[in-house]
Amino acid sequence: MFSFLDMVNHYLGYFNINVTLKSRIYTVLGFFGDIYLFYISFRFLQNQMFTKGILLLLVAIILMYFTACNFFYYFTKRQPWFDISPKLAKVLHIQEHPRETQVESKMGTTVISEERNVPANGLFDDQHLLPAKVEVSPIQQANIDRLVAQMERQQLFQADYNGMNDRKIFELLKVNSKPVYAIGKGVLMPYFEMRKQGSALVIYCGLNQSEIYPVGEIRRVGLQSVSSLDLTHVKLYLASVTLVGGPYKQIGRAGVIEAPQDYTLRAMVAYKKL
Repeated sequence: MFSFLDMVNHYLGYFNINVTLKSRIYTVLGFFGDIYLFYISFRFLQNQMFTKGILLLLVAIILMYFTACNFFYYFTKRQPWFDISPKLAKVLHIQEHPRETQVESKMGTTVISEERNVPANGLFDDQHLLPAKVEVSPIQQANIDRLVAQMERQQLFQADYNGMNDRKIFELLKVNSKPVYAIGKGVLMPYFEMRKQGSALVIYCGLNQSEIYPVGEIRRVGLQSVSSLDLTHVKLYLASVTLVGGPYKQIGRAGVIEAPQDYTLRAMVAYKKL
């Protein structure tokens, strides 16, 4: 049975199948495999081979239990009453993490938490938010790298690929060939503000308001360049600044390989008509 499942896993690797669908397929195949184990165990018992029959029957019951739990997990949104996972996690002092979701973006394939971070500048209406194109000079890039080192020392983020090993990352890369970033979907900067310097809109970031550095210049808001905006009729607010990029992993000839990349910024700007 296990050889058959290994063969199925091998051939499914040739298709672009998401993780949930593949898990459902394994659950169905595991159910039929359990039925076969029950049949073999009963045949042993009928032939008075009690030791082998009882041991095989116990294995079949345990596997059927996990199959039933997987059925609830992958085919429904309910948790079965007989699932002992929460009790085991409590006894073993395992912290329950929020459910994670695989997403695809221009930055690559990431695994993100469903928890929502609230920017220090507050919340804005999504209908009045626009993405901003940020241009970073060499000096500003050095400031970003300095802030990254400070944030890592303060343990504000961990560039550990969300705790995934290379095997899990390889499974994600098979679903989507885009790179997986160590920082994940990104980290909200602790403090940020936007300053108008002449005709330029410069982003300043830091661990707090007392020590901030210029990290980029906003060149475009939505589809319009900053130079073409009539700021006498529109008020702009810096809604969020997120640290993205950095080291990432992708599939190479010998498996998963890591490649370096500079950290950069993703900014969102809110607007209000005057």
